[in-house]
Amino acid sequence: MKHILITTIAAMLLVGCAKNNIKLTNKGVKDWQEIEIKAGGQIFEVKQLKGRSTETLRFKSKAEDGGQVSGKLGDLAHKVEFGYFTPNLSTRHEIIFNDNGMITIVEEP
Repeated sequence: MKHILITTIAAMLLVGCAKNNIKLTNKGVKDWQEIEIKAGGQIFEVKQLKGRSTETLRFKSKAEDGGQVSGKLGDLAHKVEFGYFTPNLSTRHEIIFNDNGMITIVEEP
């Protein structure tokens, strides 16, 4: 009986641990401003991502939905959709910001 209880608790903990990682990488030298990431039923805001820097978001999805990232480079706003998030699966993405205004999404294994 004790073995079944321990196995059940371990299974519940593993299901509840599905986390997502989104790495933000600025490959250019220009600073990106007002970055907003929508993913897993949540919204994350990064005021500034300096040139040649990275930042990582780790979170657990609260809802099933697609992802979206937007940000400003100078006075121009840029937006890209990416991925699909669900509370039961972990995902890893890298969002790459470039000086030409391009935002590239790389899904990592």
